[in-house]
Amino acid sequence: MSTLRELRQKRERAEDWIGYAGWTAIGTAVLSGTIIIAPALNHPAESPARLPLLTTVLGPPLVGYKLARERSQWAAWGLMAMSIASFVLDAMARGVLSGIVWKVIIGYVYVRGFLGALDYHEVGKEISSTNVG
Repeated sequence: MSTLRELRQKRERAEDWIGYAGWTAIGTAVLSGTIIIAPALNHPAESPARLPLLTTVLGPPLVGYKLARERSQWAAWGLMAMSIASFVLDAMARGVLSGIVWKVIIGYVYVRGFLGALDYHEVGKEISSTNVG
């Protein structure tokens, strides 16, 4: 049986990782969006070819914001699904080892944020039951 203090610390750690994952999703989307949009501005004829890539840049910041703001488990699942799909598609397009360091770092933050989102609600229930009892 955990003490109330330990439960609150566990919830705070989960909340921190949720925030890290959300802001990482937003930051990587902004960075990749810049990489996609900047060349299109220099060469407007290539813009239609880059348009489908823009949709993959719009999803993660929205989900990341919802995750960081509301600590939504659905947003955590969505972020994991999008990141796995992105990593698989990138590996198919550029090779498995291309950008592996960044994939591992970002993947670690996303997984910790995902687990934090799952823990956050469970620990919140335990804290509520401890406060009542």
